[in-house]
Amino acid sequence: MMVRMRPTSQLPVTLFLLTVLTASAGPCLAQAPEPEAAAPAAVSPTAVPPSDTPLAQATDAGVTAQESRPAADPRLAGSPGFKGFFKDVGRDYAQWFTLDTARTLTLGTATALFVRPFDEKITEARFDEIAGGLTVGDEYGNLTLQVPLAVAWWGIGAAKGSRRASAAGRDLLRAQISATSWTYAIKYAVRRTRPNGDPRAFPSGHSSATFATATVLHTHYGWKAGLPFYALGVYTAASRIHDRKHWLSDTVMGAAVGITAGRAVTFRLRQHPVRVVPAITRGGAMVQFVVDP
Repeated sequence: MMVRMRPTSQLPVTLFLLTVLTASAGPCLAQAPEPEAAAPAAVSPTAVPPSDTPLAQATDAGVTAQESRPAADPRLAGSPGFKGFFKDVGRDYAQWFTLDTARTLTLGTATALFVRPFDEKITEARFDEIAGGLTVGDEYGNLTLQVPLAVAWWGIGAAKGSRRASAAGRDLLRAQISATSWTYAIKYAVRRTRPNGDPRAFPSGHSSATFATATVLHTHYGWKAGLPFYALGVYTAASRIHDRKHWLSDTVMGAAVGITAGRAVTFRLRQHPVRVVPAITRGGAMVQFVVDP
């Protein structure tokens, strides 16, 4: 895995970006209270009428206690610490061989192939009218900023005692590991030449890194946190095209790889555990399937 080091003269820019992004993470870290217990599903009085028999009373009491049990929030599941981190990274790779991954990568590949005929025309345009506003994209998408951002999010979350924020930072770091490794595997397999003549254009590593970050934050905190980071991903992709470091199709496929990596490390957040709750009623019995939110 190759990581391009930044010139020393650009180090202040990287440190400034990291400071700004860490500060902007403050509201998410502060507004991430531990979730309250989900409201139990109400049992219809007609479905489970009161009964005077001891067996029915005992069963009803058991059902009530089972339903009132707080649903475990998947964002707090497991240990958000370093223990088991590398085991989770291994599971992240396994998640790439799922139907969800196949759908995302198929859509990304199809879109990249669709825009490929326009690569040269868009690259030659070079966004000259907004060139001055695209100079920071190279810094933001680099691993020298994305990895410290993930570590800082994890560390600040742990220091604040927020398990959700700590888990989000942990997922950010895992997403960078997953996105970077798959990006470079594809780069060396495809060996496409960049617009400036350099090798290994496809897919864009800057795009995969930024969209992995956006996907993780979107999954953990919703669109209010995710949308600004998706916008930063688009900004970074545009800067790479303007600087003749990538073709448009490179950035599209990089975004698909990043989104896939982000979804792979947060798959547990999209799971909906189902509990089977038996109940005895007058004249019979029934089984309820309760979906935890």
